[in-house]
Amino acid sequence: MLSFLYIYLSKGGLKLMGIEQTFINKFMRIFEIEKPKSPEQLRLDQLRANSKRASNALKMERNRQKMQRAQKALRSIRPVTSTN
Repeated sequence: MLSFLYIYLSKGGLKLMGIEQTFINKFMRIFEIEKPKSPEQLRLDQLRANSKRASNALKMERNRQKMQRAQKALRSIRPVTSTN
């Protein structure tokens, strides 16, 4: 619907109908055309973002622990020799 509306408005379709509308620049971003989100939708978006952030943090922590175990295993196999 938005792409049709964009094409229709950019071609001057409303002027043909006799309706004065502010000019929509073809370089306008989507959020400049969309309606504001409802509080419920904003809350859902925030919960999704928090979930994604937590998932990424969990992946990073697992990778960190995996690297730490691998380094510990390497140290036990090949002990560090001190130079005297």
